[in-house]
Amino acid sequence: MKLFQHKTKKMVMTDPMTGLHNRNYFHYTYGELSQLNDTGYRTMAVFDLDHFKAANDLVNGDNVIRDIVRIAKDLIGDKGELMRWGGDEFMAMLSMQPEEALHIMKRFAEEVDLKTPVTVSVGLVEIRTEDTTKTNYYRAVQRCYLVKEMGGNGVKL
Repeated sequence: MKLFQHKTKKMVMTDPMTGLHNRNYFHYTYGELSQLNDTGYRTMAVFDLDHFKAANDLVNGDNVIRDIVRIAKDLIGDKGELMRWGGDEFMAMLSMQPEEALHIMKRFAEEVDLKTPVTVSVGLVEIRTEDTTKTNYYRAVQRCYLVKEMGGNGVKL
């Protein structure tokens, strides 16, 4: 019974296509109302694929998503945790200062633009330990959508 529960829990907290943790994992691990005091993470990034629906109609969207995950994982390395939030939206908790994260995520956006049929909009925030996880997340989302409103393919800190 414990093995079944473990496998079920893993399935619920893992995105089957990418193998990344998902939003269920994030909520379970960090909680919406908790504070990120002792995780070692300094920066939160939210990114969303630009014009994914149009690209998905022309090419295999699953392969595009896998390519983007590979690019992100290569650049983030062991300095963060990448999660698939849902659809074409992702989140990363980064163990680096915002300026370093900005540099990494700009490289990420450039590589995605060069290697895939889509671009990305990235919102970055320095994690405020006095704010809830949910508040930090929404601050990052606001920056992501600011990039989208300006045409996409960029990073906003």
